[in-house]
Amino acid sequence: MARPKGRALERRRVEEAARKAAATKTANRRKAILLGAGSVLLVAAAIVVVVIQPPAPGVAFTDQGNHHLATIDEPHVAYNSRPPSSGPHLGGLANWGESDIQLPPEIFVHNLEDGGVVLTYSCGSSCPDLVDGLRQSLEEFQGRNLLMMPYQDIVDPDGVARRAAAVAWGRVFYFDELDEPTRDQLGEFVRTFEGLDHHVRGGTPLHG
Repeated sequence: MARPKGRALERRRVEEAARKAAATKTANRRKAILLGAGSVLLVAAAIVVVVIQPPAPGVAFTDQGNHHLATIDEPHVAYNSRPPSSGPHLGGLANWGESDIQLPPEIFVHNLEDGGVVLTYSCGSSCPDLVDGLRQSLEEFQGRNLLMMPYQDIVDPDGVARRAAAVAWGRVFYFDELDEPTRDQLGEFVRTFEGLDHHVRGGTPLHG
């Protein structure tokens, strides 16, 4: 039979163990609450970023592949955007910078594949301010893979003829004037899509 002193010691140990177990349970409950709250905050922050940060300017078009043509006259599928933004093209590149003449899509689409952005306009001498603005943008992004040229078939997906467009692989940004907001969007377009390599190795596009 245990002595009274021994029973008291055993009771204190049991009570201490119970207190520790209760404290551990409370701490775990608080940790779970904090982790849950943190997860909610992370999700909320992600939603805020998506809502606050608008998508990149331009219209996305289905990638038509990277098939290389043997000659410029070789038959191929019709391009799905105007100007073309992906699809069959020749193996050579157009010179970067400004071109005074309209280049065939079969040539400049390869520039897009190499991470280039093509600035096009269809208004000619009727919009000198727009052309000068594009030329200024070309100079501001000096050192980038940019090509500027006239192009007489700029039509958005709604069938509306537009005066200008910036073209990247699989994406076209249409506009008619180069005011300050549009200039900002054009800059964002170039910074977002210029330099993205779209060559395919083993069935996977290479970016960067």
